[in-house]
Amino acid sequence: MILLIHGAGATSIGFNYLSLWLDEELQTIDYKVGDSHRDIFKKIKDPNEIEIVIGHSYGGLLAAEWLSQDVRNVKGIMTIATPWQGSPTARILNWFLSDPVWEDMKPGSALLKKINSINLTIPVKNIVANPHQGGNGLAGTGRSENDGTIPIDSARNFPEGFKRCNTLELPYGHGEVLQTQELVEEIRKFAEDPVKATSGEKEKALQAISTIHAM
Repeated sequence: MILLIHGAGATSIGFNYLSLWLDEELQTIDYKVGDSHRDIFKKIKDPNEIEIVIGHSYGGLLAAEWLSQDVRNVKGIMTIATPWQGSPTARILNWFLSDPVWEDMKPGSALLKKINSINLTIPVKNIVANPHQGGNGLAGTGRSENDGTIPIDSARNFPEGFKRCNTLELPYGHGEVLQTQELVEEIRKFAEDPVKATSGEKEKALQAISTIHAM
């Protein structure tokens, strides 16, 4: 089973395109901005049957936090356009809105410090949305390349404790990436074999050396 966790202010409807193309059993959960993480995690059904977790944007942070409590039978996690280091836009939103999520998304927040201290040994596929079009000036506060919602460097800089993480950049915007065949194919490959899908050139070279020594 694949668990899909949407981003802040969105709903599971954002995964409709992906659900049309994926053959695996899917589970989505819906939450509202302001819901406690404990209450969000209570919405997850049959946790021991979940093998792959996919989180978009803030949903990627939630996915990592949930797995840090207990990996269970999960074989891998895919994060999509996830702001590992927060977003300057959250500071602005936090001036006008009191929802905890904007506090969470501020660079250097308590949640981000917690997320960045997590150690995960299962494979992580980190998808970065990079439209190469300059993005949104507000999202990058006019100073950084962004995907229209978060700074691209924030999505690139995943936690150091992710021991087996492979990053892939796709040429789409923050939400647009969810409506692409390229992402569908990456999910298919990851669901079939998370280890293979996250093997970088270094791992491939080590595997080749091991094969030669075994001959």
